[in-house]
Amino acid sequence: MTFAHVSSSPRSGSAATSGFKAGLARAWHGYWEWQRRRTTVRILSALDERTLRDIGINPSEISSYAYGDPEHRRRTCAASWRLSSHA
Repeated sequence: MTFAHVSSSPRSGSAATSGFKAGLARAWHGYWEWQRRRTTVRILSALDERTLRDIGINPSEISSYAYGDPEHRRRTCAASWRLSSHA
């Protein structure tokens, strides 16, 4: 004889799955944040000193601009750089 147990409560595996999804989402967001900062440094490093000074960034501040604490910067790196359109 075979017995079946039917339960209306959610499976215990669903909590682990949602935790995995949240961790994966954090990793994905972290990866793109790292890419954004790395690209910012690469783009600013390609500019000459005069252009950097025109936009208000000292050449020695490039890494600080991208990776530093936003509360202690004169300018910040906008997170929407991929979404902005340039004419």
